Amino acid sequence: MALPSLAIVALMAALVGPSAGIDNGLGLTPPLGWRSWNLFAADVNQTLLESIMDGLVVRRRTVDGVPTSLCDLGYCEVGLDDAWQACG
Repeated sequence: MALPSLAIVALMAALVGPSAGIDNGLGLTPPLGWRSWNLFAADVNQTLLESIMDGLVVRRRTVDGVPTSLCDLGYCEVGLDDAWQACG
């Protein structure tokens, strides 16, 4: 019984052929960023989130001798997962 199902899968693969994707440069990496819930849960406020955003753009790290921020490395997104109602 496994042989007929294998033959069907092989036939379908041959009929479908290679699929084409959109080559627009998007989706080459997963979304890179920071989310508040894992660290702060519902204990967030606007000042805290602004300081986190500032931390993503400050260039206090060096990569190959060049001052680099996390945003320079692709981590530019900050997300407030929950408790956004409490922010100012």
